[in-house]
Amino acid sequence: MSLMKKLEAFISDNPGLTSREIAEAFASHSVESVQRTVCRLHDYNFAARVLDGNQYRYYAINSGDRDNGRNRSCNKTVSAYISQAKKLQDRGMYRRAATCWLEAFRLSEGGSEREHCLKQRQRCLRNAKQSTSQCDWYLAGKFNGGDQ
Repeated sequence: MSLMKKLEAFISDNPGLTSREIAEAFASHSVESVQRTVCRLHDYNFAARVLDGNQYRYYAINSGDRDNGRNRSCNKTVSAYISQAKKLQDRGMYRRAATCWLEAFRLSEGGSEREHCLKQRQRCLRNAKQSTSQCDWYLAGKFNGGDQ
């Protein structure tokens, strides 16, 4: 069995561990190798990563146990991203809001919630394109008159 499969099964059985704690359980492999593989699991969407204080904790995405702490933490994280995106939209920061909507989409599990996030993101991107303003300054050599 490959290291990636072993780590996926281990994270599924032991949710909420940091990459350092996971690496300590696999003493036969180097710490860097285990941490790199855990990051790959996250990149390939086999594991979810939730920021807890200043550390990331990893949870299996495809595990059969949906009533663990990961589900509650991710829902809390999704609602945090959604509220942050709404605040940014109210301030007119549409590109940053679109990034928050994309992250909320990535973490959400329900189909209707994901669809809502994508619609809001598209709306922010449309508004961001329209927010270009004309400038009142000119480059050197392009002076267009005035009283002198």
